[in-house]
Amino acid sequence: MEIRKIQVTGAGDTRIISLPKIWAERHHLDKGANVIIKELSTGELIIYPQVSPLDAQKRVSRIIESDRVLRDILAAYLLGSDIIIVVSRNKEPLYKKSDIRDLSRQLIGLEILGETGESIELHFLIGEEKENPRKYVKRCFSIANQMQNDVITAFLNADPSLAKEVIERDVEVNRLYFLIVRMLKIMVADKREISYLKSPACLDWRMVASYSEDLGDASAEFAEILEKNPKMKETLSSETISKIKTLSELTTEVLNQSLECFFEQNVNGAEELKRKIATQLHDSHEAIQKDISKLEKEVARNLSYLLSLLRVLRETAIDIGDLVIANDTSLDTQIPNL
Repeated sequence: MEIRKIQVTGAGDTRIISLPKIWAERHHLDKGANVIIKELSTGELIIYPQVSPLDAQKRVSRIIESDRVLRDILAAYLLGSDIIIVVSRNKEPLYKKSDIRDLSRQLIGLEILGETGESIELHFLIGEEKENPRKYVKRCFSIANQMQNDVITAFLNADPSLAKEVIERDVEVNRLYFLIVRMLKIMVADKREISYLKSPACLDWRMVASYSEDLGDASAEFAEILEKNPKMKETLSSETISKIKTLSELTTEVLNQSLECFFEQNVNGAEELKRKIATQLHDSHEAIQKDISKLEKEVARNLSYLLSLLRVLRETAIDIGDLVIANDTSLDTQIPNL
C-alpha cells in the first residue's frame, strides 16, 4: 500500500496525486494517455487505463478433453471466459464433441465459432459490460413463477400437455441462472464493472437467482409426476381443490410482490409480506396437507410433490423478504469505543 499526498494547484480548485511509475509503465501510460476514474457506491475511486474494444484483453480458457470436460467448460463459462478452446489428447479426435455442442445450447451467449476433428472453439458473444443483471434476474424469476402457476393450473385442469410445457421451460430458467452467475462473478472480480452494484449485493442477487432455479426445479418435478398421473385431482374433494386454487393465486401474487420489494429494497413491504405468509399462506398449506393425509397411501405419496412445491413457493417468498430485511441500514449500530 502506498500513501500519497494531495497537491493543490492553480487557485486551489484542482487537487492532484501522482500515479506510481511502475504501474504506469506496466500499462504503457505516457504523457497524453487517458485513464478512467470512477467513484463506487462505497465512496472509493478506482483508476484504470482506457482501452479500445480492439485492445481489450479476452479471457481465454484452454481445456484438455477428459471425462469431466463438460464440467470444465461450465466452470470456465461461469468464471467469465470469453473464449473456451477444447482440444483432444495426443491429437486424437474429440470423443465428446456432440455433448459439447449440446452444452453450448444450454449456455446463453456461448457459440461454436471454430471446429476441427481435434478441437472445438467456443466464444461468448454477449457484451456484458453493457448489461445489467437486473433484467436477467427478473426474467428468470418471472419464468419460474409462471411455471409454478401453470403446473398447478395443469393439475386443476388435468392437462398433461401444459405439464409438459412446464418441464421444457425449466431449461430456460437454468440457462438464465448460469448467465446471471457468470455476470455476477465477473462483477465481483473486476471492480470496474460494479459501479452501480456493491459486492455484497452481488451475493443477494445470486441468491434470488438460485431461488428462481429451485422454484423452476420444484415445478418441473411436480409436472413430471403430473404428466404420468394427469387425473390426480380426482382423488380430492371440491373443497380441497378450491383451497389449492386459492393458495396458488395468493402465492403467485406474494412471489411477485417479494421480488419487487427486493429490487426496491422495500423493508416495510418485505416485513408485511412475511406476516402475510406466516398467517394466510401457512394456514392454507396446513389445511391442504391435512386433507391429503387422509387419502390412500399411494395417492398421498404422489400428492406429496404438490405439497413440496407449495412449501418451496412459501419458503422462496420468505427468503427473499429476509434478504431485504437483512439490508435494512436503519438497523446498523455504532460500536462504542472501549
